Amino acid sequence: MRTFSRFLLMFTLLIPSWALAQEGSTDATPVPGVEVKPETTPEVKPEVKPEVKPEAKPEAKSGEDVTDQEKNMTPEERSWRRRLRREQRSMMPMPEFLAPERYFIDTRIAFILGDDDFLHSAGETIIDSPLPGFGNRPGYELFFDNLDSARTGRENQFHIVLYKKLAGYIPGLTTEGAVVTRYDFSSSRDGKLADAGTYLLVKYQEPGRGEFSVTMFPVSTDRFRLGYMYDLTWGGADTFAAASKQLTPGVKFNYRTPDMYAFFGVKTARVLTNPPPGSNQGRESETVYAMLGGFGWTPSEKLSIEANGGYFQMGENPNLGVEGEMVQLVGASGRIAYMNGMKLGMSADLRLFRSDQEFADSLLTKPSYKPGLHYLVSLEGNFMAQSLSDPDNYGTTTFQPAYAGALNFKLQKDLARMTFTLFSRSLSFILLNVPSYVPYQAMSGELETSPELFAAVGGDYYFPNLHMTLGLTLGVQMPSTAKVHLTTSTGASDVDLGIRTIVVRNEGEISVLPDGEDALPILGSKLSLKWDLSNMMSMSFVVLYQRDPNFTTLKTLPNGTAKREFEDSNKFGAAIIATAKF
Repeated sequence: MRTFSRFLLMFTLLIPSWALAQEGSTDATPVPGVEVKPETTPEVKPEVKPEVKPEAKPEAKSGEDVTDQEKNMTPEERSWRRRLRREQRSMMPMPEFLAPERYFIDTRIAFILGDDDFLHSAGETIIDSPLPGFGNRPGYELFFDNLDSARTGRENQFHIVLYKKLAGYIPGLTTEGAVVTRYDFSSSRDGKLADAGTYLLVKYQEPGRGEFSVTMFPVSTDRFRLGYMYDLTWGGADTFAAASKQLTPGVKFNYRTPDMYAFFGVKTARVLTNPPPGSNQGRESETVYAMLGGFGWTPSEKLSIEANGGYFQMGENPNLGVEGEMVQLVGASGRIAYMNGMKLGMSADLRLFRSDQEFADSLLTKPSYKPGLHYLVSLEGNFMAQSLSDPDNYGTTTFQPAYAGALNFKLQKDLARMTFTLFSRSLSFILLNVPSYVPYQAMSGELETSPELFAAVGGDYYFPNLHMTLGLTLGVQMPSTAKVHLTTSTGASDVDLGIRTIVVRNEGEISVLPDGEDALPILGSKLSLKWDLSNMMSMSFVVLYQRDPNFTTLKTLPNGTAKREFEDSNKFGAAIIATAKF
């Protein structure tokens, strides 16, 4: 039965083509590359001399736009292409929803061959480095890479965006909606499908006045954050630590004019309660709230001033003595920027995804090189406080401060570019979403901590005739640390293990140094040569070197005891990376 159905469908589709082939159309357009014999012309009587007009060149019919590709075709090729298109429409009209390529946005494909560390083999370092091979590795990423992005640029992923935009019944009203999902198969053959910012949008604009909009997020508000540079943003879906992988819906109200904007928003999540011991109450799923607001003002084309802040309920504290007390987070962020011929921009991971051509082109925009000197300098900072249990006063809570900031300078002169970044994060900011070093507990006043601080300078030069870009980046980092006094009990007495320094790079990335050792600076460098093969594909050759003397491993001694020892601090690697983005 299935075979018969397929045969019937093919027969139905072939009938129009067969019928068209039987028509003796005198205006048939020749197929390019096929020799067409001239038709014989009947003999004309001598006394009759009709005026013979030259055959008109095929022109586009009304309603048929000439595409960029057709502009470079001969009239015969253009007419032939359009006739095929008309025949296809007559046989089987193609509804809009059957053209799937328009719904795939920000597709990234990366093929990598290399080794992130030629000096070490598998199992010899904390960041494992097997023999050279295909595929991405964590060691390719250095501390100064991709500060304004949630991604590395070496992912294999795509976004499916089912987007619709229609004018409303009220003049000036526009409605939009998009189901946005991300499928990532960078580290797993089966891949992972997740929401990437599904939304509904209603906006109203009256001619000559500002635009008011309401954005509703039914699944996740992770794209609705506070702060500016992505690595310094806060208040995303992961702020609700107790609601991991749960819905975090919300709404954002926004008002915008050519020189200013203001917004206010609300988020919610559901987390389990933590009733005190002895209570007859069970753990229930309760709603927690967050409120966000901010504004921005551009008094001139060269100056931008922005500020935002928010209040978050992160869930109830589970620690003894303060069970059930709400963990609160309050903070503010600000940025000031001066621009001369360069735009400030926004991270793609904070924008609403659309499937229209304008948005797709904006994601694929490459650096523009204009003659003359252009520069941009921006300074931003975050300060917040978080209510946690007080380790020095049992049964009470205290607000733990956290801060982060960055100075960013960009310079462009003709085909050369240069960047300088100064970046800092306190230990409490790095662990903001855990929250804190000991979960839900503030750091003791006796705990000595130091913030992360690094500086990086980079530059590149573009060779337009070769479509190549040669770049070099150098950086130095002092990682964030915490010094703790360790003791252990043998039953009869306590044994002093001394003061240990713990290096904290990010959540879950911790190194414990040997007794009496302090953290040392980390040096990093990356040399890259990028060759653009087309507007969507490029090949890159990358060489990297990093010296990190703060990685340690736990070694077992012959007497059965364990001891912390430093790893070899040098890492040297290289890779060839082919990437496509469309």
